Amino acid sequence: MPMLTLESVAQSPILSDVTASFEAGRVVGLIGPNGAGKSTLLRTIAGLLPPTGGAVCVDGADIHRLSPRRRAQRVAYLPQSLAEDIPYTIREFVEMGRYSHGRLWAGARRVADVDQVQQALDQMGLQALQDAPLQRVSGGERQRAGIARCLAQESRVMLLDEPISNLDIYYQLDIMTQLTRLASRGHLILIAIHHLEFALRFCDELLVISDGQLYAQGETGQVFTSAMVRDVFGVEATIFLDPVQQHARLSLSSAEEGPLVPLGERLVGGRRE
Repeated sequence: MPMLTLESVAQSPILSDVTASFEAGRVVGLIGPNGAGKSTLLRTIAGLLPPTGGAVCVDGADIHRLSPRRRAQRVAYLPQSLAEDIPYTIREFVEMGRYSHGRLWAGARRVADVDQVQQALDQMGLQALQDAPLQRVSGGERQRAGIARCLAQESRVMLLDEPISNLDIYYQLDIMTQLTRLASRGHLILIAIHHLEFALRFCDELLVISDGQLYAQGETGQVFTSAMVRDVFGVEATIFLDPVQQHARLSLSSAEEGPLVPLGERLVGGRRE
């Protein structure tokens, strides 16, 4: 049985008839242009929006018929951005991910809760910031705290809406690498991502949404084609193998302007810029 099944999911008027299924141990990239319905689909899968049609099932259970606690045991969700006025420290915020596993603040904390929270903080590089108020850290640090809370929650399905958009390149690469490791341990990661080259490099599968409809779903190597990029994003794409890192790379160009020239190779007055 697939871990996650979308059965003709609709969210009128934004989404219509999205049908797909996903196994455990995979990183699935949710891609598409702005306004295509990616965030709406993630919120529907998370149980935050009731579908206007169809059903979302996790391990065979309709997610919208579960209690909030039981739903959280199955699915963890991180929105695009966290509010800037959350009145907790980073550690307290991450501890909230343990809500579905018991009464974290009632009496002595269970060793399993404390260990899981600490491990999540360590994985996101937040040890030195764990006592800092969430209101006083950067947007990128808040986003890392949000991912840490999802890790602490220990849900087998993780839904992440643009989790690397506010991070510097070091943490972008680090988080995508960690997500692949989580998937290898049995998690299913569904991540909305604008960074097409990261989707090509790190995702096992792709779910492509265009104009509120499912354009394609399947293995990344089969779905990520020049034709798909042209149809969905309106740009030309060349996919090639990086000769050093030996992974797929992407070169994009505008159909109107011709090939995009790297900044370091532009010519100004006959000289290389």
